[in-house]
Amino acid sequence: MYFFVSRCLCVRNKKIFFSDLFGLGKDGIIMANEHTHDEKERLKHFIELATTIILALATIASAWCAYQATRWGGIQTFRLSTVNALGRKSSEDTIRAGQMRTMDAILFVEYLKGKQRHKDSLADFFFDRFRPELKQAIAAWLATKPFQNDQAPPHPFVMEEYRLEPEQEAKRLSEEAAQKFEEAKQANENSDKYIMLTVLFASVLFFGGVSTQFENSSYRIAMLAIGAFVLSVALVLLVSYPVATG
Repeated sequence: MYFFVSRCLCVRNKKIFFSDLFGLGKDGIIMANEHTHDEKERLKHFIELATTIILALATIASAWCAYQATRWGGIQTFRLSTVNALGRKSSEDTIRAGQMRTMDAILFVEYLKGKQRHKDSLADFFFDRFRPELKQAIAAWLATKPFQNDQAPPHPFVMEEYRLEPEQEAKRLSEEAAQKFEEAKQANENSDKYIMLTVLFASVLFFGGVSTQFENSSYRIAMLAIGAFVLSVALVLLVSYPVATG
């Protein structure tokens, strides 16, 4: 009996000795456990805070991209509508210019017939009905002595003085329509870019949401790291894209 009690005291003293040797003791072990628990809680709080920030940024950016994609889509629609209107007006002016050119040609032919037949009164009758631009072109053409000079222009309609206002307007409208079409094309590209960013931000939301389903901190941090990387790339692209205003 004495031997058994001695052995128990010896084993007990050894446990105390080793605990004291490492500077722990019962209170030290409890403090170490509490310290580890506090570190886990701080890490968990940090992960939750990071998740909240990433999800908030991704949500706001995704909404902004959807708004910009819609705005650029509207700009494209209105630009294409303007292109169609300008195209119709340009076609109308082109037809009108063709009619004026035909009338000028008829009057000019009748004028030449009157001159050829030495009917000056008839020639003057048609000449008085020429448009001012046609009169200037004919005067410039006659100055080149077309009946004696083989190198003269074949007719006054190729002279620089001959201009048709509807034709010039049709050309201007066509150029404006081409410019508006390019703007519509650019607006479509901008809309596509913002839609692509919406997909990227949606993937950030996916990684952030999936991270909350893991209990293991390493897996959660890995998911957040991927989401944060995609978020960073998307934000860099976002600030480089044009903003639809007005």
